[in-house]
Amino acid sequence: MGALGPLPLSVRLVAGESVASFIGRLAAANGLQAADVVGYVGGARREIDPRAVEVRLGEAAVEDLSVLAGRTVDQLRRALPTVRRAVRGNAVRVVVWPQGQGVLQQCEICCRAAGDGPPAWLVAVQAFDVCRRHARWLGCAGSRSQVSLAELPEVVLAHERRRRFERRVGPYGQALLADAFQVAVYWWSCFQMASTDGWARREAVLGLTRRRLWAVPLVVYPEVVTLAEAMAVRERQRCYGRGFDGQTTRWHTGRWSRWVGERLGLSEELAAGGERALHLWLMAHRNSVPVVARMTGSPPPPGYRAQQMRSLVPHRRLVEGPWEQVSCLPWRLGEPMTSVTWEGEGFLPRTAAKRCRGRAGW
Repeated sequence: MGALGPLPLSVRLVAGESVASFIGRLAAANGLQAADVVGYVGGARREIDPRAVEVRLGEAAVEDLSVLAGRTVDQLRRALPTVRRAVRGNAVRVVVWPQGQGVLQQCEICCRAAGDGPPAWLVAVQAFDVCRRHARWLGCAGSRSQVSLAELPEVVLAHERRRRFERRVGPYGQALLADAFQVAVYWWSCFQMASTDGWARREAVLGLTRRRLWAVPLVVYPEVVTLAEAMAVRERQRCYGRGFDGQTTRWHTGRWSRWVGERLGLSEELAAGGERALHLWLMAHRNSVPVVARMTGSPPPPGYRAQQMRSLVPHRRLVEGPWEQVSCLPWRLGEPMTSVTWEGEGFLPRTAAKRCRGRAGW
């Protein structure tokens, strides 16, 4: 059944919204079921839960939805991420979100301010986002989905820095954020730096009496962004066969690790064992250019620090996804922590319980 014309009432477009969510809001505004709208754009009538599924539209179905909604196709493509990847024809498929992907509920305060019905559900690559306007942490469905950051302004500032970082570094920035997050997970999982003023205070503000996995990205977020920025500094030099201090013959990785500790304000904690995760990252991102080639290579061009970066090994093929899947570091939040050694071209994990026990700061 094709679209017959625009529905009486339109709804506002929300940047980043899923198609399933937009269809649900459009249907509710006009006293319809979501299944009715799915049928109008050429799909089989079925109810949809925007928290669990997405509606994938072919090009013709996108045009039908634009007519129903009283919007142009370009407007839908700008607002709804999955519409940008429409397939040919009039296919309409309802698909379950794959593991590691899904939606976040729109900021409740933004929704109340708009005053036009139920909240939107936003397509989420990561299981969280931040509403900078109202200083709120938006978590994934099934966790504490909305948390006020009024007492944690450093988290909001970190999110603003992250957005600037992504614009400055380009697509490679996602790989560095992913690696930085995995390093922070290593520290958190082995209780490394878990009692520092910053992390302990944030957990206290959240009212946590025991460690909760859903809160880890929030608790470590400022340090993740700072560490990603530091990783980018080193990677920019690696692009041109330079070390952290700009030299061609030596890398001075110890100097970079100490500099990271100073930037994080965690020099003592890193010296007490936290540098291990950094060293694992450094081994994965080691320089493979021979010394002779480095010495005869051209120096970095003027203004290179302001240019977007090209991808480097081991992230030659950049993919979009949750940080733990994008990262080159293999451990996972919530799983038993492993010690990882570097051999040849890959990581070899083994249980690290004995290593964690008895070390200063662990």
